[in-house]
Amino acid sequence: MPIRMVDDPQDQEDQGGSNNDSGGGGGNFPGGGGGGGLIGLLPLLFSLFRGKGIIVLLIIGGLLYFIIGRGGCNMAGGGGGIADVISQFTRGGELNKDTFNKAKIFEGLDDYKNPLPEAANLQRFAPSVGDQGQQGSCVAWSSGYGARTILEAAKTNQDPNQLRFSPSFLYNNIKLEGCQGSYVLKAMEFMSKQGAVPYDQFPYRDDDCDRQPPSQLYTEASQHRIAGFNRLTRGDNADAIDLNAIRANLAQGAPVVIGMMVGQSFMQPMMGQDVWEPAAGDRNMMGFGGHAMCVVGYDDKKYGGAFLLMNSWTAKWGNNGFAWVRYPDFKYFVREAYGLEPMHKQNEAYSPFSCEVGLVKVEYDGRKTVPRGYIPLQSISGNTFETVSPVKIGSRFKMEVHNTTECYVYIFGKETDGTSYTLFPYPKADDPTLTKYSPFCGITGYRLFPKDKSMSPDSIGTRDAFAVVVSKEELDWHQLNKQISENPATDFGLRVNKALSNKLVKNVKFSVTDKGNVSFNAAADGNSVVAWIVEADKN
Repeated sequence: MPIRMVDDPQDQEDQGGSNNDSGGGGGNFPGGGGGGGLIGLLPLLFSLFRGKGIIVLLIIGGLLYFIIGRGGCNMAGGGGGIADVISQFTRGGELNKDTFNKAKIFEGLDDYKNPLPEAANLQRFAPSVGDQGQQGSCVAWSSGYGARTILEAAKTNQDPNQLRFSPSFLYNNIKLEGCQGSYVLKAMEFMSKQGAVPYDQFPYRDDDCDRQPPSQLYTEASQHRIAGFNRLTRGDNADAIDLNAIRANLAQGAPVVIGMMVGQSFMQPMMGQDVWEPAAGDRNMMGFGGHAMCVVGYDDKKYGGAFLLMNSWTAKWGNNGFAWVRYPDFKYFVREAYGLEPMHKQNEAYSPFSCEVGLVKVEYDGRKTVPRGYIPLQSISGNTFETVSPVKIGSRFKMEVHNTTECYVYIFGKETDGTSYTLFPYPKADDPTLTKYSPFCGITGYRLFPKDKSMSPDSIGTRDAFAVVVSKEELDWHQLNKQISENPATDFGLRVNKALSNKLVKNVKFSVTDKGNVSFNAAADGNSVVAWIVEADKN
């Protein structure tokens, strides 16, 4: 009698990925591909050369390896001598699709129900642009110095130059072997678990990546952890960067860190420029490498629609270290995007714990999965609700959540034998204790999820049941599911309430909206969880 999670048909707009990889690029090379297309051409050239020609080719390959960069750390090109270019435009962003795919999937806001402002700009919260020098530390500059400082300045409304965080503390902890760059995911995970320290406590140097911070700084760092982060893609498609999710993050005061393929036109020609104009051959990405930057704003009208990026190549690059990249160019060249969760502002007014959740029928229209109206619910008693009319067997529906405060959302279904199973966050097939999906709804608004899956009633029995759990704190969903599964012959709703008894908010006010959605408003009482049961007849 269970509800099953099923895959949605792939949207036609996502076929092959939203980011066109036809020209090569970091997503297809372990570590971001220092030489981009040039290195990738070597196997073809070997097949064309014979005898002594191979020796010449090996020499050329070696020069490319050291000039263009090893693993994305010393990648540079164009404008003046090689040494001069490297000193000005060192990169170091390791772009690896497998690594990016490890990041949890964020359930973004609904594109239609969350009208965004035409522009948002966090530049006023950013510190003065710095210089990463000859070290491939762009990941630390964009994540620690840029994004982390912006979060703190937005929270406190203080001068960002007095709050800036140390890129060296972050980079020296997450660097790859040989100081050869790093991954943005490593930076996000470190700032979530370990934190960050003020710049003056561990000043930046580009020649000492092996220097380890004193132990007391880790205690200081723990006071400056980020609330969380999410990968910003369209569902499980790691190739499809979600531009709307990036805009939503920025509109709510949260910066985004990206990994982007860049080449010569992004370097010397960008000195003093306000917007990036890609060169004619840039879409082939020959000689491109990975570079991490912080997205601090967007404007739907400026340059036809563009994102504002903060770089780490001194204030001489771009316009005082910032530059605009048009939406189509951003979509094509960006390979990774991580949204940081906004932080509560100091003296921020208290927001009650409230949420509205509804069931939305969906269908595939031949191009994409689209909503087809609500499945109305009605109250039975207490925290138990039921569908007003039977749900068709094999039909599909998703859950619409409208949150006004950050929260975590979980769904547990009742199995045929009475035990419980986790519907969301959807567990991995090879390890039911893990998931790729994030239950965290940090950006407030309407979201329809799961993005690339739907719930569907099977043909067994005539009535299904599942529990919706909304929490202000992250829960161990696997352990909770085990607790609900105990004594499977007893009432499912009673087991859910018992498993959460010491966390449930008392005196919750439930109501059913005109659309048939469940809404609640809970007063603060020290507890953090609201749960209810949905029973669905089916035919």
